[in-house]
Amino acid sequence: MPEAYEPLMLFTGRASFYLARMICENLQSYPDTRGVGLCEPRVVRFANENLKVKINESVRGADVFLVQTAANARHAPRGVNPAKVSPEEAAELDLSENIMELLVTIDALRGASAGRITVVAPYFPYVRSDKKDEPRISITARLMGQLLRQAGADRVLTVNLHALQIMGFMAMACDQLDANPLIAEHFRRTHDVDRIGVLATDAGGVKIGTVYAERLNVPLAVCDKRRWADNEDPEIRAVIGIEEIRGREIAIFDDEILTGGTMTRAIAALREKFGLTVSYVSCVHPVFAENAMERILEAGVKRIVTTDTLPCPHGNERLHVVSVAPLLAAAVRNIHTNMSVTQIFEDRQALLDVQERLF
Repeated sequence: MPEAYEPLMLFTGRASFYLARMICENLQSYPDTRGVGLCEPRVVRFANENLKVKINESVRGADVFLVQTAANARHAPRGVNPAKVSPEEAAELDLSENIMELLVTIDALRGASAGRITVVAPYFPYVRSDKKDEPRISITARLMGQLLRQAGADRVLTVNLHALQIMGFMAMACDQLDANPLIAEHFRRTHDVDRIGVLATDAGGVKIGTVYAERLNVPLAVCDKRRWADNEDPEIRAVIGIEEIRGREIAIFDDEILTGGTMTRAIAALREKFGLTVSYVSCVHPVFAENAMERILEAGVKRIVTTDTLPCPHGNERLHVVSVAPLLAAAVRNIHTNMSVTQIFEDRQALLDVQERLF
C-alpha cells in the first residue's frame, strides 16, 4: 500500500491566491475533502530584497499542495489577495520574485516536517527553455525542475507543458493535466460547432488542431508556412483543406500566446491572401505580453478563449476564461487519495463531473 499522508493541506503563493481559492472551493465539493481550507504563508520582503516565509499552521506529516504559477509582474497584481498584499507589494512580484518565493516556501514547509510537498504550477516556469538550440545556453526548464527538487518538493502538478520532455527534467513524480478538453467543451456548449472550422497556422499546430477537430467533429485545415530567407518572416504559401473551412467561423488553437505577433500576422495574411476571417483564437496559457490580447482583438477576432493558469485581465467581454480550478482540484484529490490522475481523462464520467463543476 502507498504511504498515506494526513491531513490534506492547500497553500498558496502570493501571485496565485484567486486560483488557489477556487481550487479550495472545488475540493470542498467532494465529501472526502470537504474540510480543506486555504492557507496563506506570511511573506516578508526586507529592504535588501531578501524574502522570509513563515508557515502559520502545523504541517507535520501533512500532505501539502502549494499553488504557485509562473506569473510575472503583469499577471501577479491580478492574482494576489488584496487584503494581504498592497498594490506596491504586488508591483514587485515579478517572475524571479515569484520563483524565489516558491523555493523559500518549499524549504519552510520541509523544515516544518511536512510529510509530502506537491508543487501545483499550472504554468511551469521557463517552460519554453526546453532544449539547447544555441551554443552555450542553459536548458532552464531543466534547472527549474532541479531547483524544486533541491528545495524539498516531492512532486509537481502542472498543466499543458510546452514540450513533454520537460517531464523528464524532473527528478520526482510529475503529473501533467490537459486543459484542452475543458476548452473544447466550452465551445461545444456555447457555440454552434456545425459552423466552426479549425485552422492550424503551421505544422507545429497540427497536433493540437487535430485534438479540437476530433472533439468537436469539425473539419481541419493546415497552413503551408515557409520561410524564403533567414531574415524574413515565414509566409503562408497555401492552406491545405481550405475548401473544408471556407464559409465557417474559423478557430485557431494554441498552447500559449506570448506577444501575439505571429498570430496577428497569420490572421492578416489569411484574410488578405485567402479571404479567410478568423473568428476565434484560443490558448491554454494567457501570457499576453506586449498587449497581445488587444492586438489580436484589433485584428478582427470576435473572441479569445483561454484559461486561468495565469491571472487574466478583467473587464473585457470578448475574453472568456475557462477555469482549470475544477481540473486541478480533481487531480489534487486523486493524488491525496492515491487514485489515478489519468483516470480523470480516461473515465468519461470523471471528466464530465469536472466539467459539471465548471459549467
